[in-house]
Order: sequence, then structure tokens, then C-alpha cells
Amino acid sequence: MSHPDLGTGQPDQVMWKLAPLIVLTFGMITLASACGGEGQEVRPAPTATTTPTEVPTPTPSAAATDRIAFKSLRDGDWEIYVMNGDGSGQTRLTNNPGEDGFPDWSPDGSRIAFDRERDGQSEICVMNADGTDPRYLTNDAAQDWDPAWSPDGSKIAFNSKRDGNYEVYVMNADGTDPRNLTNDPALDLGPAWSPDGSRIAFTSQRDGNNDEVYVMNADGTDPRNLTNHPRPDSGPAWSPDGTRIAFTSYRDGNPEVYVMNADGTDPRNLTNDPDLDLSPAWSPDGTRIAFTSDRGPGVMGDNEVYVMNADGTDPRNLTNSPREDGFPAWSPAP
Repeated sequence: MSHPDLGTGQPDQVMWKLAPLIVLTFGMITLASACGGEGQEVRPAPTATTTPTEVPTPTPSAAATDRIAFKSLRDGDWEIYVMNGDGSGQTRLTNNPGEDGFPDWSPDGSRIAFDRERDGQSEICVMNADGTDPRYLTNDAAQDWDPAWSPDGSKIAFNSKRDGNYEVYVMNADGTDPRNLTNDPALDLGPAWSPDGSRIAFTSQRDGNNDEVYVMNADGTDPRNLTNHPRPDSGPAWSPDGTRIAFTSYRDGNPEVYVMNADGTDPRNLTNDPDLDLSPAWSPDGTRIAFTSDRGPGVMGDNEVYVMNADGTDPRNLTNSPREDGFPAWSPAP
């Protein structure tokens, strides 16, 4: 999964990403330490309850067969929520005084990786899909955020500034052996694995101060620019069959959700709306795309999780909350 649309200071990037990204310096990795407590390398179990909290939701239009995790500000602090694919059953999974965000499901659907703010920095954590047993995978003095599971569940790619600038890293799913995949002086972030695990799409500014969607081999070799456009393109997300990539683009003057072939050809605007639309996430069967939008009545910036058909038709608000919701991640097929 690739959610961040950061790097150019565009409205969606400022609204969603800059607050948690207070950049610090390099530290040490801690394996499987609990996601709570103070700054020791081995941390005690969290004292805050992580019991899921049911919240009111709109009447569902149909029985849901899959789930969507997302981040929400509805409780006054950014937390991870989960809901059914039709918007019903919205339930809080985390209860942390710092920011929790950018969830990504393990391929078997049993766990959720996410980033957690603590002491002014962000670390990669993992928890069970019901919100229990949250544990740190990283413990670094630089920012680590936006995890993405490999399709076989053995690795997690993520963003890090531990080498002095934003790079795409990969580590084992238990937090061991973190490695820099991009090794470029320009900004690189937002990894998204191809369904077969052979490639990683990401956002990069290596061709100038402009976001582009790139793809590289899973070992970091052969990076290639897929978008090559003068306006920012970012936040790639592969279709389940690996033939298409959805992404966020400013090429029509405001952030929209686009889709292109996996080789970068035939980019098409799916949302065509004057408001903000970004952070696409495919349903497991490839027929729908969830995304973040502030369209519709209300104050600008009241972002919600929407879903539309994969061709852009029938967009529907799933969250309908008075506070911000966004950056959806669809659970894998049962």
C-alpha cells in the first residue's frame, strides 16, 4: 500500500502528512517491543486500553464481505479505525495519545502494520487485526512511517530519514535487517509492492523538485519513471492483478485519483471533481477503489473515505463523520 502524497507542499500533503513528520536523528532498531511506555530501547506493555470501541455509523446499504482500515480524527486524536467495505461497523482499534496512522494489512489479514507517533517521532508498529497486542518494529531517532507488507508477508517496506533524507527501506516482518533500497539524494517515499512481489512502486523527486511515480525491482535495482509529467504525481497503488496502478495527480490543477497501465501508459482521471481526491486503495477483487476526499457540503478539509467503481463511477461516502477520516487500506481477500 502507498498512501503518502508528500514532497511538494501541495494542499493534500500539508493537510495530511506534515504534522506527524517531525524529523529527528538516527537511532537503533528494537524488535517486537510493546507500542507504549517511555523512551527505553525495550519498552513495557502499553497501559492505555486498546479495546475496540464501536461508534455510530450510517445504515449499511448491503452486507459487507471485506474490511477497510483508515485513520480518523473523530476522537480528537489520530487513531486507526476499521469498517466493513460498505461503511458499516466503524470501530476504533487504537487508543494512543500520539498519532496513529497509515495502516496496512498483512497478506493473511491477521495483522495490521501502522505508524505511531511517540515522543515527537514516528515508528513502525504492528498489531492484531482486532487492535490487540500492538508492538514496535522500529526504534529509531529518525522518522519511520507508512509501512507496506510484501505479498508473501515476509517483509515490510517503509519510509525513513535515517540516512539523512527520505528513502524507501525494507525490513523483515519482525523488524530485523532494515535496508535502504533507493539510496538517492532526492526524496523517495510511499512504497507499494506489486502483487507478485517482484517490484515496488514509489514516489520520487529524483528528476527534479517534482513528485513522479517510479517503479523499481524489489531489491532496489532498475528504478524507472512511469509518469514523466510536469505536475506532481504520487501515492501509487497496484491493482490486484498487477496490470494497473492508481495514483494521485495534480495534472488537472487539483489532486485527483488517476489510473494508468503498469508501464505508465494511458493515464486517466477517475475522479474529475473540483475538490481534493487522493490516496487510492483497490478492493481485493479489483472492482472498486477507496480514496480520501473532501468533496460535498461542509467545511473544506472535512475529509472522508469514499469508494467508487474501478472506472470512477458511483462515488459514495463511507465514513460520514464530522471529523477527518482518510487513507484507507483494504483488507486482503478472505
